[in-house]
Amino acid sequence: MKILFAGGGTMGSVSPLVAIYQELKERDANLEVLWLGTKKGPEKDFLAEYKIPFKPIICGKWRQYFSLSNLCTPLFVLLGFFQCLFVLRKFKPEIVLTAGSFVAVPLMYAAWFLRIPRFAHQQDLEIGLANKLMIKKATIVTVTFSDVIDKLPYKKTFKISNPVRKEVFLGNRERAAQFFKLDLSVPTILIMGGGTGAQIINETTLEILGQLVEKYQIIHLTGAGKGISDEFANYFDRETLKRIEEKYRAYEFLNKEIFDAYALADLVISRAGFAALTEFSVLSKAVLLIPIPGHQEFNARYFAKFNAVKVLNQKDLNKETFWQTIEYLMENSAERATLSRNIIGMIDKDAAKRYVDLIYKAIEK
Repeated sequence: MKILFAGGGTMGSVSPLVAIYQELKERDANLEVLWLGTKKGPEKDFLAEYKIPFKPIICGKWRQYFSLSNLCTPLFVLLGFFQCLFVLRKFKPEIVLTAGSFVAVPLMYAAWFLRIPRFAHQQDLEIGLANKLMIKKATIVTVTFSDVIDKLPYKKTFKISNPVRKEVFLGNRERAAQFFKLDLSVPTILIMGGGTGAQIINETTLEILGQLVEKYQIIHLTGAGKGISDEFANYFDRETLKRIEEKYRAYEFLNKEIFDAYALADLVISRAGFAALTEFSVLSKAVLLIPIPGHQEFNARYFAKFNAVKVLNQKDLNKETFWQTIEYLMENSAERATLSRNIIGMIDKDAAKRYVDLIYKAIEK
């Protein structure tokens, strides 16, 4: 079987597609794949770990704010369309798989033009512009939650939940303590700001870091070039700096070590991208979400409706609210247990298998 994937720019569209790739690979030893992505996104290095052939393509991006760059977007999409036509004619895939991301838009239209079967996966509860454009031309649309189905073409839409990579389940506390050089007996908080980091979370973490390390260990994913260690000397005395050295670990990005970090963490603080929410759900983690204003707030509110997460909106984020919310959750094990128990039912662990079943049915037709 030959499959063409498209996604990137951020990791949100990449993770579920990789999960599908893993399931396909298990079923077909002769599987051939190619991945189309962005030139500057994080997906190229990430996919190299899976030995997935990668090709960057020209793509546009529609910014949700005024920008002169938007004037060039239609031209970039058109150039990407012709580039994708060339790739499709050369690679000759049996099916095309996408999960959002503007880099996939020209491919969806090129595959439609050549009558190649096309899948579009909708993770979030709010349909983004890229998927709104692609769903029109998709052969099959898959969704995480049935709540979205009413907004989509009913006859070609299927609820399958959100595919999750197999290594998500392989985290180990002991290995984490060894890698991060932390103490298994001390409560641990994992703070992460999404694939590109979140400066506002980083800055607020800096403001309360002295309080945090008095009681907890911190693993902090800051995002590339967004570390806070340069500011320590301006904020903390010598004694506090010593505690930070003992209990605070900062990384721009973690690869497979992130799953060990999940295993060690008593609380995860995160944005509300759906790839991350999927992983938190299947691992039954207690989570504090600080969603990016916009579609992530829909995700956060939906999970909160089932008492599966705690939410602190960005507009309410400051050092006082951040510390109070963290302290409440870390000192209230019953509340964390409730969140953990409720979130595990939000995502189906077998979604990748069901997705691949759909692929085989589409090809048989």
